[in-house]
Amino acid sequence: MEKLIKEYLDKIAEKVEPEDVDLSSFKIQKSLNPKIWAPEGKLKPEIRKQLVIIAEDFMEFLEIPWVDYEDITFTGSLANYNWSDFSDIDMHILLNRSEIGENPDLVDEYLAAKKALWNEDHNIKIYGYEVECYAQDISEEHTSSGVYSIEKDEWLIVPSKEKPQIDKSMVKRKASQVMSKMDNIIDLNAKGKHEDVLKQYETLWEKVKKMRQAGLTREGEYSYENILFKVLRRTGYIEKLVDTKIDSYDKINSI
Repeated sequence: MEKLIKEYLDKIAEKVEPEDVDLSSFKIQKSLNPKIWAPEGKLKPEIRKQLVIIAEDFMEFLEIPWVDYEDITFTGSLANYNWSDFSDIDMHILLNRSEIGENPDLVDEYLAAKKALWNEDHNIKIYGYEVECYAQDISEEHTSSGVYSIEKDEWLIVPSKEKPQIDKSMVKRKASQVMSKMDNIIDLNAKGKHEDVLKQYETLWEKVKKMRQAGLTREGEYSYENILFKVLRRTGYIEKLVDTKIDSYDKINSI
């Protein structure tokens, strides 16, 4: 029995407790970020001008000259009152994906790959905040309580100063569970159990993505599932998990 207990304990990493989860960066600010927004609530002119240049360069990088974008939007926490040092500039280029090709799955894969390559090759920052580009279909529902049209220079959805209710206890509990599972996967990689890493990675990552989408659909960006996802990203857990998966894959396929 002692041997079985020891083998079991050896399989799992140290558990993350709910009280270990730090939510201090998730506070509501008194105003929009003054580095980004002018006092009257407009996007600062020099930022707007630069974002248009970046968006057009991104469109050129996509290599779909027969398609033109319909709008460029600024969304995410920096277009709201929940911005922090972890925020980035989420820039969405709105286009009609059906104009790109007839196979929607292939188009989605192509755009996702190009986005990943663009963001991997570039480290553009505006006043310290990283710029993230994303090609969004005009019919795609985007859940956000703050959306600014860079093209029209006006708010499409004006953010509210009303303080949202975040279920912090639920976030802490769920985050501690997911972090513990991620630590276990990282530990498996260190022990050379690379096949197990790939299996558990796919299962856990799919669960995390579905949880986030369910939360966004149900309650929006302040759902506990979306806050959980942001906690995982801000604490570096997602990056560590992806690096672990890549390392395991490379070792499995190396001779």
